[in-house]
Amino acid sequence: MSAVLKLVQAEAFTEQLELPADAASIGGHSLQGGFQYCSPWKPSLAQYVIQRFSKKGAVVLDPLCSTGHVGVEALLAGRHFVGCTEEHGLVKLAQARLAPADLAEVALRLQFVPFKRPVDIRGYSGPFPHFFDADTFRELMNLKASLRSSRDGASEFIVFIVASILHGHTTGHLSAYSSPSECLVPEAQMALNRKRGEVPSYRAVSARILKKAAGLLRDGVPSALASTDKLRREVFFAPAHAVDRVETSSVDLAMVAPNQPGIFEHGISSWLRSWWLGADLPESSQGVRDAAEWRDSTNEVLVEMARVVKSGGRVVVRTGQGRIGSKVVHYNREVESLVRECLPRFWRIEGSISERVVDGARSRTEGNASRSSELVILRRN
Repeated sequence: MSAVLKLVQAEAFTEQLELPADAASIGGHSLQGGFQYCSPWKPSLAQYVIQRFSKKGAVVLDPLCSTGHVGVEALLAGRHFVGCTEEHGLVKLAQARLAPADLAEVALRLQFVPFKRPVDIRGYSGPFPHFFDADTFRELMNLKASLRSSRDGASEFIVFIVASILHGHTTGHLSAYSSPSECLVPEAQMALNRKRGEVPSYRAVSARILKKAAGLLRDGVPSALASTDKLRREVFFAPAHAVDRVETSSVDLAMVAPNQPGIFEHGISSWLRSWWLGADLPESSQGVRDAAEWRDSTNEVLVEMARVVKSGGRVVVRTGQGRIGSKVVHYNREVESLVRECLPRFWRIEGSISERVVDGARSRTEGNASRSSELVILRRN
């Protein structure tokens, strides 16, 4: 009598996750306060995914890690973190966020910067007068030279802080009125200044660094981030489809939010921040032109995730609904179709979770809950 082993695959679950509007916008530790626009993983959502789909001591990978928001939540939850990005500037920012200095260290480091030392005024020509007052620029140049000469944690964290306030639309920023997320070309900034009747005013660099540092460190430096002995934290330069430095079958949970036109677009989009960080601005690209191209690039990422994720581990893919041209694209359906048709050898669809942002001041029955994204949970075979 022969025995027959039958594999029964559980039906995929469908759930709904409601996040308060305030928690969905920022939330989490105060260190999450910089560059919120760079990451599709808001702290409250990252917390939920990490705690539900991994255990303490697990390895969490974010192959499109932006400035390290997911890394903070992984370390706070007692997980190891590995992140990578295709922008050298983002690598620096993520590394600094995951190893913050405390406020006293920041203040002490600033005392050794010769902010008032004269600089070659010829360096101020070109684009900079449209953004900075001459004295602000002098202080920035002296700070940049001083920080370049040392690689201690306080210096790296100050680089992160300055990058977050280098340009923006409040007096807490260092430039004339501009977008905090994107930097205009000089001609466009000059036109904006003329339209607003504005001339860049003096902004004391040290005072603004300390103010921003106090906000980022309002909740203190968590022990999980202060100590590098217990939990691994690694951020490196690599495309999401070729994370060669990550060992095969070493990851328990990968969190992937593929670039989607108009929804999730990673990067700092600022030539001025690239100048400050000493990193080349990534070459401009045409982006995803159609659903087929998006599907191909996502396929490459999921194949690489199949290499690094352990058997029984998971990939959580965050998607949204968007448009390419006039066509509405349901990216979650694209992911599910891709897995069923091309990747069943590696992945099975474990479930999906609809993320809804809810205004807590109103009841759900008033129709105030609206779908913002979908999480597709894939289990490694």
